[in-house]
Amino acid sequence: MSIAFDIFIWLMIETILGFLIYSTGCAILKVATLGKFKSDVTDYVSFKANKSKSTFLICLLGFSFYVLLIGFVAYMSH
Repeated sequence: MSIAFDIFIWLMIETILGFLIYSTGCAILKVATLGKFKSDVTDYVSFKANKSKSTFLICLLGFSFYVLLIGFVAYMSH
């Protein structure tokens, strides 16, 4: 495979995972604040347009959710 194809694949993976993690963070905040949290991102196109440092904490929340979920599954299967 060429280097350009590898870079393209990794960029697609990063974009899809970034959107999934951000969406999870928004959903957690919406549940935790009982629906008072309003996110400007409703689809993938607006996510790419508004991707900035203000989304970092929401992405961190979404990422930590998946880390805790994997840890919980590992703990339960032990």
